Amino acid sequence: MILFFACGRLGNQLFQYAVLKWLYPEHQLVLFGFDDLHRALELVDAIIIQKEKMPRGLMFSLRKLFAMLAMLRIIGSIAESRENGAYHLRQRRGVVPGLYCFKPSFFQHAKILEQLNPDFDIADGLVQSASRWLKAQGAVSAGRTQVFVHVRRGDYLSWPTCERPAVLGKQWYRNAMEEIRSIVADPLFIVLTDDICYAESCFGDQPDILISHNNKFVDLALMASCELGILSASSFAWWGAWLSRKRHDNKGIYLAPKYWAGHRWGEWRPEGFITHWITYIE
Repeated sequence: MILFFACGRLGNQLFQYAVLKWLYPEHQLVLFGFDDLHRALELVDAIIIQKEKMPRGLMFSLRKLFAMLAMLRIIGSIAESRENGAYHLRQRRGVVPGLYCFKPSFFQHAKILEQLNPDFDIADGLVQSASRWLKAQGAVSAGRTQVFVHVRRGDYLSWPTCERPAVLGKQWYRNAMEEIRSIVADPLFIVLTDDICYAESCFGDQPDILISHNNKFVDLALMASCELGILSASSFAWWGAWLSRKRHDNKGIYLAPKYWAGHRWGEWRPEGFITHWITYIE
């Protein structure tokens, strides 16, 4: 049995679930706090203990309890390790056989990415909601190529540092859109963002752009439905592109910032988070 406490939002939870299913297919997964994952996917092959259904503070207490049991080696522990540029998982057995608690892990490294091929689908209700929204916007038109544009701001305005944040500037997105326009005859850009006011001020005056006012779950389904994509340095956008690529037989074009979240530093952040089917641009 593998115990894993969610760290991060939907994009991170998708990584955590996909990797755990791949690495430990014979183990029962018990996922604590994976509320977003539970809502986003059609079927989840794991026991999910939802945070929203637990008394306040209990999830934190359980995390502390299992961490202590792992430290005392009563139960086993597994953790990510990045030493001298090498990526691997460190596993320690405990007194209780076959029971492991994972330390906080994100699995965002090329060694993992190139082997991931999870068998999951977005919840059908979300797919239908995305389809209805596209029809209502008049976006279902013969000959038009739908391109998602993920604009993440929020915490990216100050992470990893205030001096060199991961947020992308307006001009980067404009350049990426021009790159797509040079490839595709009649693109329709669908902007998905956590800052609608910003997106409308930057892109709301362009006739080939739609801005989604949907929640993140429908936005994930919208990204999956598009044929091409422009990504922020976000795990959520990465999964939108992965699902889009899967749906369109691995033929899509996906643009993302060079060095990912480290584009202002000129070095990859997270280290090794490189995907061969993404085109990275400055």
